[in-house]
Amino acid sequence: MSATRAEMVLLREALEGVVAPEIATALLFDALEISGSKPPRSLEETRSFAEQALAEAVRRKVRPEDASQILRIIDDLFARAIEGDGVAVDVEVDHEAWGESDPTATTQMAVVQKPVPVVVLGASEAFAERLTACLGEDRVYAVAVVDEAAFRKAVFAYSPLIVLIDATSPAAVEPRALTAMLRGVPVSAMPVVWGSESGWARAVLPGLEDAGVPLVTLRREEGIEPLLDLVLARFRGDA
Repeated sequence: MSATRAEMVLLREALEGVVAPEIATALLFDALEISGSKPPRSLEETRSFAEQALAEAVRRKVRPEDASQILRIIDDLFARAIEGDGVAVDVEVDHEAWGESDPTATTQMAVVQKPVPVVVLGASEAFAERLTACLGEDRVYAVAVVDEAAFRKAVFAYSPLIVLIDATSPAAVEPRALTAMLRGVPVSAMPVVWGSESGWARAVLPGLEDAGVPLVTLRREEGIEPLLDLVLARFRGDA
């Protein structure tokens, strides 16, 4: 797992000063998906990310009357934070527009008071990098793996509480091998399939279900919030 750049931490903290942490996290993840690139790695890249991808994510999910004000405050916070000044903000966002999380989704989950270990199986490190960038290394320890051998090593080494299968960019793992891999994870680890509407997922999920593998399936179109809820509930002890 690569370290989160200080500039990205600054941007996340600035955003959390404007909206609720859960909303800030979801906005950052959406913005990273919009950008289609790795998390910004310099001050210049971070500013560009905030002005373009993050601004688009805010306008998509926040009421129009709030979006421009929030973006102005974020810009001001970012500039002043670089200078070492503090800024007080008071902006209300319509939280009802985001919906409510299902309180039963995490009732059987173990919780920790340290970064939640998450093993992400996919074709690249992109999803794990985005998860780390939007949640922060103090809340999640996301380990990217691309094949069966790396998956088994990571599960043994990190004892993940969540095993995430990125069905939007799946790893080249045979369905039979995937079934064995998921059946072998600790009982404390929750297998989660992100992008269950994808063609790959539709082909693989029936076999996993027939094999009795317990799964949480999340559709990409529903947004990242349900997945973030699973991670944060384990971290905060909300379950």
